[in-house]
Amino acid sequence: MIPIFEYQTESGRERVEALLKGLGLDPVEIALSRGRLAEATEAVRKIMADVAERGDAAVVDANRRFDDPQFTADQIRIRQEEMVAAAGRVPGEQLDAIRRSIGQVREYQSWIMPKSPEVLRRPGVELGLRFTALDSAGLYVPGGHAAYPSSLIMLAAPAQVAGVKRVVACTPPSQYGRSDLFLAAAHELGLSEVYRAGGAAIAAMAFGTETIPKVDKIVGPGNTYIQLAKRLLAGVVGIDGYLGPSEIVVIADETGRAEFIAADLIAQAEHDPGSAFLLTTSAELAKAVVVEVKKQMEERQRRGAIESGLRDHSAIVVDPSIERLTELANRFAAEHVNVQVRDEASVLSRLAHAGAVFVGQYAPVAAGDYVAGPSHCLPTNRTARFSSGISVYEFLKRSSVVRYSQAGLANDAKAITILAEAEHLDAHAASVRIRGK
Repeated sequence: MIPIFEYQTESGRERVEALLKGLGLDPVEIALSRGRLAEATEAVRKIMADVAERGDAAVVDANRRFDDPQFTADQIRIRQEEMVAAAGRVPGEQLDAIRRSIGQVREYQSWIMPKSPEVLRRPGVELGLRFTALDSAGLYVPGGHAAYPSSLIMLAAPAQVAGVKRVVACTPPSQYGRSDLFLAAAHELGLSEVYRAGGAAIAAMAFGTETIPKVDKIVGPGNTYIQLAKRLLAGVVGIDGYLGPSEIVVIADETGRAEFIAADLIAQAEHDPGSAFLLTTSAELAKAVVVEVKKQMEERQRRGAIESGLRDHSAIVVDPSIERLTELANRFAAEHVNVQVRDEASVLSRLAHAGAVFVGQYAPVAAGDYVAGPSHCLPTNRTARFSSGISVYEFLKRSSVVRYSQAGLANDAKAITILAEAEHLDAHAASVRIRGK
């Protein structure tokens, strides 16, 4: 069962520190491929090298090894008629839910679409900023443990709103990757380039194969192998953040609802793996949440995963100071943070690091997972300290725009040439002087 720690005690702080260390990414393991990730990194390198050398044949072999022993090359690309047929088999209420999700995600992403700022003007100088969409983006949608049409929506809709010209999607050829729900979502999104490929898809979209096209940026959640593959390819292609496994932090005072909090903790733990934390000022609430977790867990289908997630990767932390708990939440820098406190404004003003914030008792993470509008593809492993979730911004590039008149350059010429010559770059200085003749 989920343990309770008193943060004021030395033993409680030590246990919390151990949890924080376990959640964070070890820079030695990630950057230098040492420790527990060494073997996984080497396995990823071998698959990537194989895909780079043999293309589709390597993708087929990887798909046979990990997902479908009978997989063939002609199954890599999902035909349009497959998607249409799948959409026809999906119950009407599920299709309506998919359409609602797509519509509301597009609405939100359109609302946050950045606009070019007004031009900054100095005498003879105009400075601006323009946003342009990527030419192509590759979306990876996991399918090892369940079908995730929602993840496809949360990746594809922002890319489409941003104006990406070519959107490519890959998912494993597992029973979940082949699900009618996933294919129906692809059809409703209007995607035409959808492929069956598991972990090898990351390399395929980076290098290109006979069937799967090369893209400029790869985004999407996945297990450690998927995230390592993206890290290893950074610079070859653009990548997003470190997305997975799932996690939640709930900040609550005595006004928190135990049954709601328990339900949210369980919801994240069922991701297998998933971690869940309650930071509360109320010892009574902490005890009530434990009772609710025990009761509600009995009814859940993935009880085994929930039990292990709550026992091994989760905790309830009690401390009378909401300020200390909020600072602790900043150290967790969690994927999802739910705030259930009387003074929401005070907590929100101090809360600096979170992938997504859900405010109030009636804002479950599940709303963000499916229909609210912001993407549910969010930074994990404490990386919300420096990264953000998927949105239209992920698919846009910023370019500064600089315009000088002859008079404007004359005003800045002396400073430019002085600095250029100080750096022993006389050609830079000469490129300014020649324009003053």
